[in-house]
Amino acid sequence: MKEKMKNVNFDKLDEQVTKQRPLFPREMRNNNNTVQNKKKLSPKAARLQKQRTAGGNITSNLETTTSDQSPEKQAIQIRVAKRGSKTVTMMQGMTLPFKERKMLLKEMKTMLGGGGALVEGVLELQGSHSDKILEYLKSKGYSGAKKAG
Repeated sequence: MKEKMKNVNFDKLDEQVTKQRPLFPREMRNNNNTVQNKKKLSPKAARLQKQRTAGGNITSNLETTTSDQSPEKQAIQIRVAKRGSKTVTMMQGMTLPFKERKMLLKEMKTMLGGGGALVEGVLELQGSHSDKILEYLKSKGYSGAKKAG
């Protein structure tokens, strides 16, 4: 006779496995947005973090996958900042999923013919391109995008 297979609750099983092993540093960072050991940042790292979060006012790490965050409702801020002798254009406040942010960044890098990166949820492009980026975002339907001081 064949035995009936028991119903397995995979969520519960995953919880047990997670409890049995220690968390990796990246997982600790994702859970709390900070490392549990709370290292003191160097002056340069602190300055960059302050730039990316606009002094703690903007959270770009937030991701929504639901349709309630349509492009019109997103309050995207475009800032131009200096990094030594270089200029960087940053887009903050986007709540798109990670893959969509990467695709948007790639399109903009191609359009502008420059480099860029996605750091801590903030899209950074090399050079001063705030006007071009604002026009591009408006054409994509991001009517809430604006240039910030």
